[in-house]
Amino acid sequence: MMQKQLEYIQRWLEQHAPRIATQSLNPAANNTRLEAFEAHISKQLPEDFKTLYRWHDGMNEAQNLGSLFYGMEFLSLANIENRRMQLSDIVTELFILEYADPQINSSNAYHRDWIQFAHDGGRTGLYMDLAPTGTGKSGQIIFIDHEYNVGILVANSLRDLLEQFCNDLQNDLYQLNEDALEDENEFLESDPSIDLVNWHMSERWARPDFE
Repeated sequence: MMQKQLEYIQRWLEQHAPRIATQSLNPAANNTRLEAFEAHISKQLPEDFKTLYRWHDGMNEAQNLGSLFYGMEFLSLANIENRRMQLSDIVTELFILEYADPQINSSNAYHRDWIQFAHDGGRTGLYMDLAPTGTGKSGQIIFIDHEYNVGILVANSLRDLLEQFCNDLQNDLYQLNEDALEDENEFLESDPSIDLVNWHMSERWARPDFE
């Protein structure tokens, strides 16, 4: 099922955003690289995370400023490692999330067992959560907004996130940003109704109790 989702995403990009498909997305990560990444984070990765990175090892900005899930940069394994190293000094500071869905452990906004794989260029991103609460599920996908100290459950698994993404593509809820096109870049942006970065104004993600 997940492989079919990835094949659909690839075809959609090749048809609607060819520069993202051919220039932004990196080649696949091999098993040796994934094993090295597991050693780096001292965690065993869920199989769906490995499947995603065997499709493409994130993306780069060398020839095209692209994006993927909810208009965020899909991070390479190297970028994930670099970001974790940059934050290594604050993971023990216990910055608490002020608001969070009950499946998310709110005790540390920089939890070491949250693996960030997408980033908006600011203070938000998507994470694979390997340390949920008792009502959550290991491997669930969460959105963390460090500006507002908010945590939102996005999907129960990476597989579910891809299904969500495919459905949104099919329903024309993504388009290419016009300003980026003027600069000869293909950058996906999501419809305001599903805009996760601006969650407080989104039909899908608004949490009135979080404001």
